[in-house]
Amino acid sequence: MKVNNSILHAWVDSVTEVQFFERLIFTLTRAFQKSRFVLHSIGKSRRLWQVHFRKEYVRTQLAGRQGNCAQCGTCCNLLFTCPMLTKQGRCFAYGTCRPQACKVFPINQRDIDEIKLCGGQCGYYFNKEDSSIA
Repeated sequence: MKVNNSILHAWVDSVTEVQFFERLIFTLTRAFQKSRFVLHSIGKSRRLWQVHFRKEYVRTQLAGRQGNCAQCGTCCNLLFTCPMLTKQGRCFAYGTCRPQACKVFPINQRDIDEIKLCGGQCGYYFNKEDSSIA
């Protein structure tokens, strides 16, 4: 495929450095907003931070959480598949040595929204009045 260099050079000459970086940042921002990898990475990092450094916030949120685990396994497949998940979709470490982030999942409505994005239906829910703290 041959590229017409005169058109490319004319475009590059007409765009200032500021415009170029504005377009680049805009394009990258749009790509990241639609990226599940980025969404799940941020979610995992946020939950890890909350579980270890915002324990009072987690306690407050869990007090307002209602429902029960539907054991759908969707939360075990966010970002990557948990190595403790069996072929039957059950947690191998459920009653023994589950990580704290797994024990308290979902912490807030954002976690439930992340599950819905992946097509899962979490058995937990938060009242809208209680989740306004988040």
